[in-house]
Amino acid sequence: VLTKMRQSMPVGYTAEYKTFSFGFEQAKRQYSLLLLLLVAIFFICAILFESLRTPFLIISTIPVSYIGIFFTFGWFGFYFDQGGYAAFVLLGGIVVNASIFILHDFYHLPKNLPHNQRIVEAVKSKALPILLTTLSTVLGLVPFLTEGDSEIFWFSLAAGSIGGLLFSLFAVFVCLPVWMGKRERK
Repeated sequence: VLTKMRQSMPVGYTAEYKTFSFGFEQAKRQYSLLLLLLVAIFFICAILFESLRTPFLIISTIPVSYIGIFFTFGWFGFYFDQGGYAAFVLLGGIVVNASIFILHDFYHLPKNLPHNQRIVEAVKSKALPILLTTLSTVLGLVPFLTEGDSEIFWFSLAAGSIGGLLFSLFAVFVCLPVWMGKRERK
């Protein structure tokens, strides 16, 4: 088509094939930014909680919630582009925030309570704010799903974020308390 167009175009005009693909170099850069995000989260949480174990608990919820992004794009066959990478960053921030809420409450509950009861109380006290944050974010992203192919960035951002947010509830309410329950035996 381009060859045929070039033959009939006036002098001074050109037609060329433009692609908007997301190449390997850009993907490598995005992965390095995700790694930088994890390192920054680790240091901030280590300073905040004055512990080296607690940041690992928080960071361990991130990959579990990322499973939701992979399932969303895999099951539905959506196109993964820069919006998908943005969903990783958005999801990482929200799941870290939810984990910090729970761990902060856990460490500020009375120490005379049994360990497992403190975990349950911390999760119960922050369950409603976390659920409301997740629900409001999911509902706020739903309008971007209606655009579909015409706005591929926003569509993949919304689809990945929604799938990841729904799966992050499992990470925060199931995985995190289980990992918090593991303690060294004396």
